[in-house]
Amino acid sequence: MDYYNSDTSYIEKRSIGMAIAAMVMGIAGLAMSCCIYPAIIFGSLAIIFALLSRGGEMTMNTYAKAGLILGIISIVFGIALFIYSLYTIFVQFGGIEGYMEYLEELLEQMGYPSSYDPYDFYDAL
Repeated sequence: MDYYNSDTSYIEKRSIGMAIAAMVMGIAGLAMSCCIYPAIIFGSLAIIFALLSRGGEMTMNTYAKAGLILGIISIVFGIALFIYSLYTIFVQFGGIEGYMEYLEELLEQMGYPSSYDPYDFYDAL
């Protein structure tokens, strides 16, 4: 990976950079797989960078292959976590409305004012 070698072309240098970016985005997506949206975003970027690293060729660098695989895994984990969270909301709380009512009850128990009561900012000071 000598970037200063004169016999490598600009396309090869660009494809190596894209392959490394794909692997970094795949690792970041896998690390963020506990969060839904960053896992899907980083996984998508990893797949895009891996495909762009080919540079018109049919072969793919090892870093690009690793980024592609990690990107796919992080997207699958993000979607699975999203489906599991929706399943949990519908099974435990009976839907979004039940979940919102549970949150309001929890906030009222903690001492926060109700969203239905008028709130005066100057009275709280």
